[in-house]
Amino acid sequence: MKLLKFTLYIFLPVLLLNSCRDYVEVEPVGNNRVLKYTSDYRGLANSYNDITSSGGIYLLANADVEFPTTYQNGVTTIWGNSYTWQERIYDPSQSDADWNGLYKAIYYSNVILDGVMSSQDGLESEKKEIYAEAFVHRAFAYLQLVNTYGPQFDPASDNAEKAVPLLLKPELFSSLDRSTVGQVYDQIISDLKSALANDIQDTPEFNVLPSKRAVYALLARTYLYMGSYQLSLDNAEKALAMQNGLIDLKTFASGYSYPVLIQNPEVIFSKTLLTSYNRAPLSNDLLNSFSSNDLRYDYYTIAGNIGIYPTYTGRGFGIATYSFTNGINVGVSVPEMYLIAAECYARLGQTQKAVDNLNILRAKRYKAATAYEVSATTPKEALDLALTERQKEFIGRGFRWFDQRRLNLDPAFRKTYTRVFKTVTYTLEPNSDGYVFPINQNYIDLNPELGK
Repeated sequence: MKLLKFTLYIFLPVLLLNSCRDYVEVEPVGNNRVLKYTSDYRGLANSYNDITSSGGIYLLANADVEFPTTYQNGVTTIWGNSYTWQERIYDPSQSDADWNGLYKAIYYSNVILDGVMSSQDGLESEKKEIYAEAFVHRAFAYLQLVNTYGPQFDPASDNAEKAVPLLLKPELFSSLDRSTVGQVYDQIISDLKSALANDIQDTPEFNVLPSKRAVYALLARTYLYMGSYQLSLDNAEKALAMQNGLIDLKTFASGYSYPVLIQNPEVIFSKTLLTSYNRAPLSNDLLNSFSSNDLRYDYYTIAGNIGIYPTYTGRGFGIATYSFTNGINVGVSVPEMYLIAAECYARLGQTQKAVDNLNILRAKRYKAATAYEVSATTPKEALDLALTERQKEFIGRGFRWFDQRRLNLDPAFRKTYTRVFKTVTYTLEPNSDGYVFPINQNYIDLNPELGK
């Protein structure tokens, strides 16, 4: 991690030359350059490729993915190890792009939080806006990290298990002792509340920028993962009160009509998986669960023999325009808020409200003049419907992995998964170590405290 942070410090001048004021206005200090003007910090905050990367290795491990036999020989070691829930994912010569990208976003956020309020030639309102945004980026990165490299949050425990380091200052050398699951979640919630306390903007120009509704939506996701269903519902409804538009799939001529991410009215806050995870083959169980009238099958999946290598028989996630131009969105969205509301209402015993939220979404996902409504007579039936709908709506985004982790805490939903990869059978038991991705051994060798 010390090596990573040093690398980030080298990257910073390069970014500034491309995204800030003129070169002459960035003052040199030794072999480095420092941020001086408020516009410099805005340039750093707007560095989309660097600050929005959100990992995605977990996509390969979740139950939505299934590698056909002929496909297995063509995948990398990293893909094979992730797919089979191995104790070690990377070879000694490899780095963990997920870890690196998320901590890079955290480092940039820390740089902004540490310096933007004292920057020059900017209005106080501009500084505060950038300052508030950085809290949201950092919170999102830590939510991804703790749910990838840490045990599942358990509302019935003290959550004292070790997770990931909490780095809150842009320091080159600092303790890399891992914080507990509870401490990381506390920081996520604190950061999101700090964004609200600093009057984060309501309506940014682009959905890649954090906003108040993004904060509410991220709080809804965070509290859902924590099993705090009333708080999750409250924040989902606050987000929906500010943004609730849905795309009607039956209005599109083809999959190529789907809007690119930055123009997508469903996206509340854009974050993307690494592009290398695009087109992972989807499981037959998932594909077979779509009815013939559900347009998501045609619009959210694409044949596995079109434009990729290795090709395969079957289908993968692939919104035609969306994926090719700007990645797979794993940021918060309007559909997610409806589905969080539906699940939380079901868990809180309000069956009809749960079903109502499901049908609002489903009305935009089915062919014209076909039945789309579902019904339930008990909260358990409504909950089952909500969880099934999450699988279909979030197909190919990897959210199933996070759902598997949290549902393992409930005997009614926990399940054992098996996979055959290159003739060997692998098993993932509920709450096993396979649900926690290992920190790259290379990083532990350089920083032994990461392994403690």
